[in-house]
Amino acid sequence: MLTYHSVAEIYESLDGTRERLRATLAGLSPEAEDFRDSPERWTIAEIVEHLSLVEGQIGRIMSKFIDKVEAEGGAASGAGATRTPLVDLNSHAERMAQGFDAPETARPKGGVPVSESLARLGASSEAIRALRPRVETLDLSSARFPHPAFGPLDIYQWLAVLGLHEERHRRQIETLKDSLAQRAAPQT
Repeated sequence: MLTYHSVAEIYESLDGTRERLRATLAGLSPEAEDFRDSPERWTIAEIVEHLSLVEGQIGRIMSKFIDKVEAEGGAASGAGATRTPLVDLNSHAERMAQGFDAPETARPKGGVPVSESLARLGASSEAIRALRPRVETLDLSSARFPHPAFGPLDIYQWLAVLGLHEERHRRQIETLKDSLAQRAAPQT
């Protein structure tokens, strides 16, 4: 989904994406976690580490911007209620599909087990979830910070992009799992 009409819709989408990621990662062997299908690609463990780095950074930035809006006497907006649309990322769809190089701060260092990265994702997800009442009541449309590929995004857009980013990487993990399964299959 690239159009969201409420904060609740964005958070529901985040929850669904996280459930799909957990299901995708369930039962991975250490061999699967560290499988690399080509030298320039990340392993499953590195992808999940990347997701944990990105989500942690976004959560911290969101918190700072929300604190700033509140300190400046930010007005209530009713953003939690349905608006048409609250976020529309259709203009970014093509760029999202292409992917791009992660900034240095979001690149995995390696050597982190999936379980540890998932625990970090759980903690950052809880922090972002704790911000929800504030996100729903404040006008955060002017609280913008730059995305490395899309330029300045507001808090609502960042939340939506976070879920789309995770889903894109979840599909990469599925592809890696399929590639590993094909290599392990007996050749006829």
